[in-house]
Amino acid sequence: MFYDRFRLGLARDIPGLGGANLFRNQTISYPRLFYGNPSTLARLFGLCPSTNLTDAQIQASGAICPVAGLALFGIDHLNAVAAPGHATIPANAVVTFDNVQALTGLNPQQFADAASASIGLQPGFFFWGGFGHLTMNFPVPQIFLLPITIDPGLRTPHTRNFHLGMQREITRNVVIQVDYYHRDIRDMLGVRTSNLAFEARLPGHSGQLQPGTGSRPILSYGPWYQGRYDGITVGMRKRLSRRFTLETSYTWTNAVDNALNSSFVSNVQTGRGAGSLGSYGPTDSFVGTPPIVTDPVSGRTNANGSFIASNGNPVPQAGKFYNGPDLDRSPSDLAFNHTLLMHGAVSLPRQLQISGIFRAQSGFHFSTSPLTPVDVDGDGLLNGVDFLSGRNHLQAPAYINLDMRFSKRFSITEKVKAEVLIEFFNLLNRANPAAVQQFQGLSIPVGKPLQSLPGREGQVGMRIDF
Repeated sequence: MFYDRFRLGLARDIPGLGGANLFRNQTISYPRLFYGNPSTLARLFGLCPSTNLTDAQIQASGAICPVAGLALFGIDHLNAVAAPGHATIPANAVVTFDNVQALTGLNPQQFADAASASIGLQPGFFFWGGFGHLTMNFPVPQIFLLPITIDPGLRTPHTRNFHLGMQREITRNVVIQVDYYHRDIRDMLGVRTSNLAFEARLPGHSGQLQPGTGSRPILSYGPWYQGRYDGITVGMRKRLSRRFTLETSYTWTNAVDNALNSSFVSNVQTGRGAGSLGSYGPTDSFVGTPPIVTDPVSGRTNANGSFIASNGNPVPQAGKFYNGPDLDRSPSDLAFNHTLLMHGAVSLPRQLQISGIFRAQSGFHFSTSPLTPVDVDGDGLLNGVDFLSGRNHLQAPAYINLDMRFSKRFSITEKVKAEVLIEFFNLLNRANPAAVQQFQGLSIPVGKPLQSLPGREGQVGMRIDF
């Protein structure tokens, strides 16, 4: 049994474990709401306010946002956010934390939440920044900032392992060996949204939270993930005799886990770019027993079985315990199912020697990304994995490589020796893939290599021993 240690950086943004606020972001403030806003910059961050049209003018003209998929809001859109019966905010007025209640009849938090709702986003998208103006953050929405809680059931990650091996001598210099390895990996740490309501995955319920858990998603750092490794190795080893030595082995492995991110680092604050907003959590954060729900569009229910909702999200059957992270259970990111390895050396007359290493292994696993990602659990985050085809259920082409060395030794004096080396890497000049096409619906087929590891390379060297 091996118990892990908390390495520096593993929980770098978890306050309860000594983490710090490392959040790197771009803040946009709206002192005059959408009047005078940096509209082009806002569009890059997922919000599309007009630079000159009002809501009424947009409706009358049918104008749309230049960025596909974003709704266009009038320059006066947020000015209409006010308490019932209260006058709207005057055009181009400066709105601050201190005067917003006088202008709208809403206290600062109520106004910020109502402003978020007015553009179809959950409370917390807008907040009051350090200078007292309405503000939004990118890349991570403000609702996901610190603190990140620690799950009460936090346990130290550990593995339970055993190895069984058998070795048999065939001749004086030849040995065969069979080994079986098993590793049960438990309590792998990570972050998930722990108070997300099951209904959040249905149309019109995105972002819904469990009753009594507050108004913001709770990011919880805990032992949410598990894995298993099984491997069988069959090999033969010939000791150096008759001028040559040789060792060969074949390994079959079956490695699976439900951890979408193999680094396990809590990177809520330090995700890079819009594409990584969902990179710190599982595809599905819900853990518990699903209630009976009905799709408001299709009318389908999960009372007797699971189904896919009209918005493309999976809805598990009601009444049966459901562990959302298991939607990512699949071959591990770094797993190779088959590996053949051979290496040896031959000593020739005149102090010549030839040695080499040959490796052939099945391709790395990869996931496909749909052109239109779905939210799956309704937390507002997309991770780009097609849950229908499954994570890591496709494989790249096989990897085959041969490295060779040719050497000759010289005796310069009794105490000074020299050796000339000629080495080749990837002698077969095979184009082993380093990256493949993962996006569906493109002209390039899924799985086609996009980048290859270096081709044949050679080097010449000399070594002097004295």
